[in-house]
Amino acid sequence: MLLLRMPEPATVTDGIAARHPGDIGIETDPDVFFVERFDEGTIASLVARYEDVLNQGDLSFVADVPSGSTASNSLLMTAVGGARSGAHLFKNLAADGRAQDDTVYLRYYVKYRSPFTPHHNGVWMGGANPPRDWPNPQAGTRPAGDDRFIVATEPVTSTMRLDNYVYWKDMHSDPNGNYWGNDFLQDAGLRAPLDEWMCVETMVKLNNPVTTSNGELAFWINGAKKNHLGPGFPRGSWIWDSFHPGNGSAFPGFQWRTDPALNLNWIWLEHYADNTPAGQESQMQLAHVVAARSYVGCLS
Repeated sequence: MLLLRMPEPATVTDGIAARHPGDIGIETDPDVFFVERFDEGTIASLVARYEDVLNQGDLSFVADVPSGSTASNSLLMTAVGGARSGAHLFKNLAADGRAQDDTVYLRYYVKYRSPFTPHHNGVWMGGANPPRDWPNPQAGTRPAGDDRFIVATEPVTSTMRLDNYVYWKDMHSDPNGNYWGNDFLQDAGLRAPLDEWMCVETMVKLNNPVTTSNGELAFWINGAKKNHLGPGFPRGSWIWDSFHPGNGSAFPGFQWRTDPALNLNWIWLEHYADNTPAGQESQMQLAHVVAARSYVGCLS
């Protein structure tokens, strides 16, 4: 029998960040396992802490931070149309024993500068078996269940509509049989603003045991929960690779993995804007990236 569980209230106010104003000392919280403030003196010292770096010359620090921040800088990532599609920083959490086997919350601040041409722009997380020191999304193909999964929250259309972008073993294909990241909310009014800081938080709960589909997915924008999926909720239907909440069947939950060796073991700070017009720049700023085992929340 499928038991239906009601999702949590839309807004949570008792996150980790509430206990650490300005994120000061947030790295000392026992639930926090990754913090990136971009407070290094040089880009060279920043990238030295990551396993894979793309286009280091398109990374720079800027003295522009979100409200409530105690940091001096954020990270500016630049794509140049016709020349370079963007930049990234990839962290292999397994390299120093920080891979996670249960629930992960990933919070960050992002600002999309106008003019902006989206494709994949934000902070992704996921798992690879075996762990890797570089990103390997295998775009267009469905994971087998024992090899990989990907979870992101980002603009998924040219209108900057926000949604999840997810790869896992039970994902749906497009009409041509290709497997691109699935989305789940379809709210045309939920769009990422330009030239404004936005607080994004994504939650993934891995399925335990691995034979079940009791995994979950949720995301918050500026502290307000926008979507939550798990075993038995919400109801909705699929149109190709997009889930539409509303009338339909209960969502079965996520079987993120079929092998316990596959856990959440990477974080990817990604700015990929390959459709930027020639000679134009697409720029994204990131600040206050925190990954934890409980809800983080926005800066307080």
